[in-house]
Amino acid sequence: MPAKKENRQQKEAAKKARAKRAAKVAEDKTFGLKNKNKSKKVQKYVESLKKQDPLLRKKQELAKRKAAEKKALEKARKDASKLLTPSLPRQKVPFGVDPKSILCQYFKLGLCTRGKNCKFSHDMSLMKEKAKTKDSPLSDKDKEKAEKMDDTMDNWDETKLRTVVAKKEKGEHPTTNKVCKYFIQAVEDGKYGWFWTCPNSDPKNGIECKYKHVLPPGFVLKTKEQKKLEKLAAESKSRLTLEEYIERDRQNLPKENLTPVTQETFARWKKDHKKKLVNKKVNTIKKAALTGREIVLKKFQDRFFREEEERAAEQGTAVDMSEFRKAIEAIEEKELNGRSVKDYGDGSNAFLAANS
Repeated sequence: MPAKKENRQQKEAAKKARAKRAAKVAEDKTFGLKNKNKSKKVQKYVESLKKQDPLLRKKQELAKRKAAEKKALEKARKDASKLLTPSLPRQKVPFGVDPKSILCQYFKLGLCTRGKNCKFSHDMSLMKEKAKTKDSPLSDKDKEKAEKMDDTMDNWDETKLRTVVAKKEKGEHPTTNKVCKYFIQAVEDGKYGWFWTCPNSDPKNGIECKYKHVLPPGFVLKTKEQKKLEKLAAESKSRLTLEEYIERDRQNLPKENLTPVTQETFARWKKDHKKKLVNKKVNTIKKAALTGREIVLKKFQDRFFREEEERAAEQGTAVDMSEFRKAIEAIEEKELNGRSVKDYGDGSNAFLAANS
């Protein structure tokens, strides 16, 4: 009994507090309002304000806002389901299978709008059970694959290598007895393994290598220690320098009908070599084909000088250039023969003898 009395008292106190708050709000909102005691409409408005609780009004506004948000969210979800539903294929049920044992594909994406009326199951635990049943038969294969991935050729001996080759290349049908060079290279480089594929084959298109993938007779697999010792032996071998290599080849040359290299023979050879280069250059210039522009320029290059000579002959100031041309030809001949060229200065006194 005392507990009920206390609850009743608490409720009455809360009711009085709400009424007090409502009266205060009504007084604040109707402050300065005209015709409070005369107009019935104003009195009704004041009474409605007195009955309203501000806290209750806030709760009502919050509830309305949440309802509006929920409605907008539901509308967005429906719009998304309309957009995504055509892209999903129709869910089929195998013959003799209960649809409730199959998870609804729309529910899985959160797009199913049928709810309890959907003929498929909305239990997400079915997906986990299906994943378990899928993984269980493949676990052994995955384990074996992982072991093969770790089982590299670095840890094999010759017996293990032959066993792997026999198992891996069991179903091959080569069309020739030749051994594949890529197979031998992979074995020698230590790159062969369970998942090695030959560059000549294409498993996706069903193309197999036409050569044999078999170890040749007499093949010996070298261990890491043997390869290391061979590398050290190769590095420890004395390497020939360039001078030693040239001297060794010079000693191997035949000693008959050879000209010894002295200062005189070398100077003679150098002179002949330069002369050959000059003659070769002259011949290439002579043999070079002229372009159309060069032919026209060559045809009219002496026209100006001929006109000048004719004008000088008419005026009595002609110069005899025959001696000058002879001197130039002599100089060019000396240059071709390798003799020294005489210095004539700047050429200012070249025509003194002719003009005097």
